[in-house]
Amino acid sequence: MHLQRYSSVENLTSALVELLAAEFARSSTAPRLVMLAGGRTPLAAYAQLAARGRAADAQLHLCLSDERLVPVTSPESNAGQLAGLVRALQVPPERTLFPHPELPAAAAVRDWNAQLAAFLTRGGTLPLGILGLGADGHTASLFTLDDVERSRGVLTLAVTRPDGPQRISLSAELLAKFARLIIVTAGAEKQPMIERLTTAPLTIPAGAATVRAPHVECWCAD
Repeated sequence: MHLQRYSSVENLTSALVELLAAEFARSSTAPRLVMLAGGRTPLAAYAQLAARGRAADAQLHLCLSDERLVPVTSPESNAGQLAGLVRALQVPPERTLFPHPELPAAAAVRDWNAQLAAFLTRGGTLPLGILGLGADGHTASLFTLDDVERSRGVLTLAVTRPDGPQRISLSAELLAKFARLIIVTAGAEKQPMIERLTTAPLTIPAGAATVRAPHVECWCAD
């Protein structure tokens, strides 16, 4: 685990903007999938990228790290938060591998799993994934170590939360296939989990979910 500390949230955001801009523009002969996280920290970067209005390479596909089963018009919808960026990049629906939150949870999981499995079957690559980190140590919608264990051997799974809408999440199995994962987080309240992520990763869901990935970084700011 490589830890990269930034002196401010603005500097962290600038670094994420440049990283993603380069990946979105990079040309490739095979379809490639970039995973984007919802949550507070990366939203400013997505807004800046959308404002640039630069179309992405034709092989770029996008997916979410997780989604709440709410209408896309809801402020809790990750897809809704990303809609402006997707439009600016001119990524068509067939290259946005997003879940369908209007479906019942089991059907939404099956559908999303089928989308991702088809992408992998046709030789798609997974060069980069962006994840968040919660103050409780979760990433994507893998809130507990049990969620991480349940995600072995599948690509997606449903996660029931007692304090909010049901969610579906990418699995630890799929996260391990990304060539580079970057966990992006900010805020003093996250510092204890950043410490555990870098020193005892198997004790928190974010660490257990990403430990098998070939290259993981944590970019953070206070």
